[in-house]
Amino acid sequence: MSGFDVDDKTLLELSGPGPRYTSYPTVPEWSDDFGEAAAREAYARAAAAPDEPLAVYVHIPFCRRLCLYCGCTVDITHREDRVESYLGALEAELALVAPLLGDRRRVVQLHLGGGTPTHLTPAQLRRLLSALSAHFEFDPRAEMSLEVHPHVTSHEQIDTLVELGFSRFSLGVQDLDPGVQAAVQRFQTTEETLDLVQHCRARGAVGVNLDLMYGLPEQTQATFAQTLDTVAQIRPDRLAVYAYAHVPWLKPAQRSLEKFALPGPLERARLFGLALERLAAADYTVVGLDHFALSEDALARGLFDGTLHRNFMGYTTKAAPDMLAFGMSAIADVGGAFLQNERTTKLYQQRVRSGRLAVTRGLRRSREDKLREQIILALMCRMTLDLDQLGRDHGEPLLAERMAGELQRLEPLAARGLCEVDGARVRVLPRGRLFLRHLAMVFDEYLARKKPSGPRFSQSV
Repeated sequence: MSGFDVDDKTLLELSGPGPRYTSYPTVPEWSDDFGEAAAREAYARAAAAPDEPLAVYVHIPFCRRLCLYCGCTVDITHREDRVESYLGALEAELALVAPLLGDRRRVVQLHLGGGTPTHLTPAQLRRLLSALSAHFEFDPRAEMSLEVHPHVTSHEQIDTLVELGFSRFSLGVQDLDPGVQAAVQRFQTTEETLDLVQHCRARGAVGVNLDLMYGLPEQTQATFAQTLDTVAQIRPDRLAVYAYAHVPWLKPAQRSLEKFALPGPLERARLFGLALERLAAADYTVVGLDHFALSEDALARGLFDGTLHRNFMGYTTKAAPDMLAFGMSAIADVGGAFLQNERTTKLYQQRVRSGRLAVTRGLRRSREDKLREQIILALMCRMTLDLDQLGRDHGEPLLAERMAGELQRLEPLAARGLCEVDGARVRVLPRGRLFLRHLAMVFDEYLARKKPSGPRFSQSV
């Protein structure tokens, strides 16, 4: 990628921990005192806009085995009765939440995440979609997507999903090198990945996305280059290239990876730099944090026409003012508040089966939170920020003046070639796309308020 000529000193200095900004304020700022009453108030605020569309996320936590790098909230099981019980709990939660939204029912985006959503059988997938359709109306142009593990996904499951209306498939790959796969206990061959991509396309999928990960144990520039070249030949419509988040204080299973060679900060940054260069050469546009798309893809077009949006489901051009979320640990963005469900399968099911909402944590955003959220979204989704325009949009004409301190703190990053600051306007430069989290951190007032007592975030590069 043109512009990615960052020296080792800069890479090391900017490789520290930082938030990913899937939300602002970030999860560590949320309160455990935010429960059912606050959640009902948030749903009531959302119900006041009956004509506005909705996005929906459903968390399917089940996996057959644990991939050791995994930072997701998962439930390892081979028992069908546990899956059936969980689907019953999802049906109960849908029946609790839908009436709180009044007449608001139209869905323009649905995503199934996990865990492994294709842990569900075709019959269970039909049951889930039937439950959702009983409570919500899917727009004819709704974007329906899910995460897929190629090693455990059959053609029959893909056929069922297409029949149900799913058109975007995100296939987890992480790395195709056998040595890396052995270290992290994630096994899948290039052949089965290619086979599933081809089957999705043969069934008329609108988009196929592959997820990669850099910074994994035993990963080197040589092995990752081979993975990148192979993936470029498969030619997915989109790619997500995530940094491995080594957070053993949150995910104890990751400690077992420390016996392998884990790339250090400089090597991690070089691995991502390699992804930037190889994928740019294959006609992929850097859409935003970790995400790439072919130049003709809707995400790439959205970057340039201003329709790109980012939420807990990633980058999308199907923005909705509110995002509902169902299932254990699922996070909703509703009525100006973040709502997180109970984080264990057992307690989640107990709550919804007793007629209570599953929300046990969250935060209602203040006016200042919403303003800074828009600043961070502008940097991450449009690569440009106009504080004068944003101030006019939010009824605060002196916003740039109030943000003078933040603009000043951008100067060292501008001096490193990450951005340009021209009065109240900020433009992200090519190399700055590697450091979007650092640009966003400048505008995060929570980071400036307090010093953490222990580790809170993964490495930013």
